[in-house]
Amino acid sequence: MSRRGGLSSSARAAAPPTDAWLRAEELVIELDRAHGILADIHELRSGNAIVSVYRGLLAYSDGENFWWTSPELDGSGDHLLSAASDEVTTAARLAEHYEILRARPLTTLLGCELPLLADVILAEHVDPC
Repeated sequence: MSRRGGLSSSARAAAPPTDAWLRAEELVIELDRAHGILADIHELRSGNAIVSVYRGLLAYSDGENFWWTSPELDGSGDHLLSAASDEVTTAARLAEHYEILRARPLTTLLGCELPLLADVILAEHVDPC
């Protein structure tokens, strides 16, 4: 069974789900069904949604597509930005990245440049003074 985060259940029940939330739910269901991976959904103030899969592995949904930062590096040493338009392809790719990250010692993930959920939520919900 998948877990949810973000808005409280009463706030979520009162607001109609956004397209991004619905697509994120499809992805969470596919991750669990096909790969046994539990993930959380967090709705952003922008209306987009984030699926938190593992530390540093976040998939964003705008209601049409999914995109995420891969733990693999390109030729110049930068993390690759990955994207897909359907939940089956996205879940399969995220499952590969999940296994890559799980094989690494957690201490190496603490200092890496992959996005952290707290950073994304902070950027969305805190207005600069």
